Amino acid sequence: MRARDLAEPYPFVTTDDDAMDAARMLAQHSLPALLVLDSDGQPYAIVPGSQLIRQVLPTCIAEDHLLAPFAG
Repeated sequence: MRARDLAEPYPFVTTDDDAMDAARMLAQHSLPALLVLDSDGQPYAIVPGSQLIRQVLPTCIAEDHLLAPFAG
């Protein structure tokens, strides 16, 4: 058996995609992180879900540890 036999498709976004769309994909697929591809389709980054959500939350929510305990 080869590693390619174990490989499964993984959802991804590109560097041109909107952060809110990326957050929706993260939630819809219950992903721990997102794979980000550059304009050539090459891997650019792996963004942890907590980091992505922290970026899209309004500041007033992100700063309230009762509303967003993971964002601090």
